[in-house]
Amino acid sequence: MRLALRPPRLRGPSGRTALFLYVVLVVLPAVVFGGLLWRQLQREQERVLLELPQECEDAARRLAEQCFRRVNIELQREFLRPFEAYRSEAYVDDLGPIRTEASPLSSEPRQDSVLGWFSFVAPDPAQDRFGEPVALEVLRGAGDPATLDPTASLIEEIVRAEFLEGPEPAESLATAELESVGFEGWGQTRSRRLRAVLLNVAEAGVEECRSALDANQQLYEGEQHDVHVSYFSFRTARLEPSGRPLLIAYRRVVLPKLTIPLVETCFEPITRDLMHIQGVAFDPDWLFSQLPKEEAAQVLGPSLRFIQPGTRLAKNPDPDVYFALDNLLPFFNMEQDVAPDIMSKGTMFVSSDVGERRRGFRVQNSWFGAVALVLMISMSIGIQLLLSSIRRSREETERTRNFVASVTHELRTPIAAVKLYGEMLKDGWFQDDARRVDYLTRIVAESDRLDQLVDRVLLRRRLSDQHHEPSAGSLNTEVSSVRPGLELVGGTKAEDLRFELEEGLPLVQLLPEGIHVILTNLVENARKYASPPAASADLAEPAILVRTRLDQRSRAVLEVLDRGPGIAEEDRGRIFEAFRRLGDEATRKTKGTGLGLHLVALQAKAMGAKVSVHPRDGGGSIFRVTLGRA
Repeated sequence: MRLALRPPRLRGPSGRTALFLYVVLVVLPAVVFGGLLWRQLQREQERVLLELPQECEDAARRLAEQCFRRVNIELQREFLRPFEAYRSEAYVDDLGPIRTEASPLSSEPRQDSVLGWFSFVAPDPAQDRFGEPVALEVLRGAGDPATLDPTASLIEEIVRAEFLEGPEPAESLATAELESVGFEGWGQTRSRRLRAVLLNVAEAGVEECRSALDANQQLYEGEQHDVHVSYFSFRTARLEPSGRPLLIAYRRVVLPKLTIPLVETCFEPITRDLMHIQGVAFDPDWLFSQLPKEEAAQVLGPSLRFIQPGTRLAKNPDPDVYFALDNLLPFFNMEQDVAPDIMSKGTMFVSSDVGERRRGFRVQNSWFGAVALVLMISMSIGIQLLLSSIRRSREETERTRNFVASVTHELRTPIAAVKLYGEMLKDGWFQDDARRVDYLTRIVAESDRLDQLVDRVLLRRRLSDQHHEPSAGSLNTEVSSVRPGLELVGGTKAEDLRFELEEGLPLVQLLPEGIHVILTNLVENARKYASPPAASADLAEPAILVRTRLDQRSRAVLEVLDRGPGIAEEDRGRIFEAFRRLGDEATRKTKGTGLGLHLVALQAKAMGAKVSVHPRDGGGSIFRVTLGRA
């Protein structure tokens, strides 16, 4: 028994080796690194969920700190104001004529962060601390008259309760500050012209003060006086009826008593140590609502949310929502004990939804899965392409082996015949002229066979390398020109071939040589495989039919129909490949090199036509060439 030489599909050492290398070099690293990345991704997600409570607490802390910084920025501007700015009418500090100027705190628009400003002179032990002599001035900005604003009255009540009520001191507050603090780290000392200090502490009218200054001009001319300004301290009180805390920032301005003797009553206050308490009351809505909301947009991440004060939390909160809180008031280091209910009003909440984080993680995991799926599909396609390439390479090798075997056979037979007949004629074996002519005829026939084989190989090369320009022509005319040569076999008319040419076909794009090559090879191929008709058979239907017609799309087609064994469906797409012959070359009985149908496909391509093969009813095949219109 003879073994087939074609190797099995998808098997063999080369296929296994290539597949193994692809898996080791591509698939395995992708799987390993993908698994490591997935594991790291899961660990990172678990870490984020575990650190989420601490992240919320840190965010709430940062938010409170940033709000405190914003308040300090507001206070820095207040700290730079001269002490006389807290009077509705201040004496301008210059050397020209005495004049007054409205304070910017009352003449300019009030910013949203402030409810108002206040100023009063700390009482002296010699005066009544609770009576009219203690004057409190409240400023509210342009358009906010202090006498008509109920908030000004509220600030006045709070300031009186926080600063002016209590046991009487044994000495003035200004003297106590000067003796105990010494102003080191307490604030800053600003030297002012004595004239400006006198005018801005005087309690009498402008005219009386001007006269006093003129009378004592030699005393104050060129003199400087120190003004000690402290940094701001903080107090808070409850606003009724809302109960929200009102934050008050105040500073102490100490003016030491004047050492120059003055007897005029206009400047009587400066004859002792004076202390002005000046401050600002912050708007609770700005401090505890607007400011945190503005800063939360900058401080909090996209997964954290600031909860407005006053928002009612659910009685049964969602377990997937973390809440963190921090309080703004402790940052201000109050100089009094703050009641717990007031302290609670300064609490700020920050929340983070774990469910939202998990949804984000699911999206992240979905993207990872999508990328992994695409990668798997790509690797699968890569494996298929690799195996397909291996298959094509092995099939190409098989076709080349078959071609070499068939060419060897096709060359050996005519060469052997030519050599045999030539030697017989050379040795004079036959004296009969008829026999000699017969042998010479056979030598010519075998030589033609060799020439045809060489022509086919050269034609394939020419059709593959050259560009062809088809021209308009009649399909029936070209078929008719080839018909006489096809009907003769061995010098006699063949009975196995019939032509059916439909009339009225349109002109098509063709190459005359191409139609000749296509018909010659298709008819020759049919005669190889179609069984010859029996002597008693009905010749109404010959074994081979050549016809032209219009298809359903009104395109001209050339068809060659045979009654051969037919072509399996899986082989129909491969029979037009070069050197492709069905079966094994070692056991095949039919002659050929596998170039005939390949030349048909090349000629059809050169003409812009399409060649295909279809099964024929009753057995056999239909080779169809569809040509384009001219």
